[in-house]
Amino acid sequence: MKRKLNKKNIIILSIIVLLIVIEIINPIKLYNKHVLKQLNYSDTSINTILKYGKKDQVLNSKNNKVLDKIFNSKDYKDKNFNIYLELNDSNITNFVSLTNSLIDKGYNAKEINGILKNSSEDDVLEFLKLDYQEGIDNYLQFDFFKLSNYQEYIDYKKENNIDYENIVINVNIGLNKNYYEDANTVSKFSITMLVNKYNGLDKDFVPSDLVSVDKEYAIDSKQKANKEMYEAFIKMSDDCKKETGYKVIFRSGYRDYKSQEDTYNLYLKTYGKKYAEVYAAHAGFSEHQTGLAVDIKAESSNTFAGTKESKWLSKNAHKYGFILRYKKETEDITGYKYESWHYRYVGSIAEKVYESKMTYDEYYIRFLDK
Repeated sequence: MKRKLNKKNIIILSIIVLLIVIEIINPIKLYNKHVLKQLNYSDTSINTILKYGKKDQVLNSKNNKVLDKIFNSKDYKDKNFNIYLELNDSNITNFVSLTNSLIDKGYNAKEINGILKNSSEDDVLEFLKLDYQEGIDNYLQFDFFKLSNYQEYIDYKKENNIDYENIVINVNIGLNKNYYEDANTVSKFSITMLVNKYNGLDKDFVPSDLVSVDKEYAIDSKQKANKEMYEAFIKMSDDCKKETGYKVIFRSGYRDYKSQEDTYNLYLKTYGKKYAEVYAAHAGFSEHQTGLAVDIKAESSNTFAGTKESKWLSKNAHKYGFILRYKKETEDITGYKYESWHYRYVGSIAEKVYESKMTYDEYYIRFLDK
C-alpha cells in the first residue's frame, strides 16, 4: 500500500521544486551569465566567477583573457584573486599553479609577471627552490631578463661593480664564462642569427640560399654567400663605385666548418695562439659559416683601413643592411680585435643597429633574443 504524502511533506517538496525552478530560471543569474559570456568567459569560468561572487570585479577588469584562463583552472584560489587581477597573459605550462606557488613565496603581481615572462616551466620550478629573492626587481626591470640566468646574475654581480642592466646583458651574452664554454647551438638559419664565441653551429650547418659570387665582385670564383646578402652587396658595391670611383669586393665570404678550421689553424701556426684567438674564430663559431659575413677587399688597395672604400662603407653600409661587426675597443664584448674589413649582413635592422652604436652582440640580447 502506497504511503500517502502528508501535508507537511508536500509543502517541503513544493518548496524544493520551487527553489530548483527559481535557480534554473533566475533572471539575475541568467543576465550575469549572459554578460560574462559576452566577454568571452567560458562556462566553467562563469560558474567559478559567480560561485565566489567576483562578477563586479571581473566586469571592472580588462584582463578577460588571463582571468578566463585562471577561473577555468582547477588551481584557482580565491585568496589570490587580487593578484590574479594584475597578471599578464602567459603561455607557460601550469600557469595558475606556478603563480600560486610564487604568491606563496611572497612575490607580488609585478614580480610574478617579470619572473614568468619568457620563462619555461622548468625555469620556474628551479627558481622556486630558492627562498624569496629580495631585490629581484633590480633584474626584472629589463625586458631581456632571463630567469634561467638568475643565479648567474647574482654571482656575476658579486665579482663586478657594474650596473644591473649591464649585469643582465653581459651574462646573457655569456661574458661570465670562458670563450666557447657551455656554448649554445644555433641550428635555425635566419638573417638576424647571432653567431659568436658563445653561440656556435654544427659541423654540418649550411646556410639557406647559398649562391656563387660573380668574379666581378670577388677575388676568385670560389666565393659564395647567402642570396639576399649577395644581392644587397652588389648594390652597395655599385653605389660605392659611383661615389668613390672604386668597388668593394669579396675577399672571403662563406666558409664551411672545415674551411674555418683550416683558417684558424693557419693563423695559429703563422702568428701564434694569442693572435689567432682574437682574429680567427674556432670552427663552428665563425659568422662566415652563416653565409652572411664577408671580409671585404678594397679595389684601390691591398690594404683596407683608411681607403676611400673603407671610409665610404663606415658611413653607408647600414643603408644596405650591413654592419661593421668588430668595432674598435669592443674586444671585451666580441672577443675580437677591430677588423675594418669584416661586415655582417643583418638586413632591415642594420640602421637601428648602426644608430644604437652597440655591438651586434649587445643589440641582439636587448631586442632580438626571445
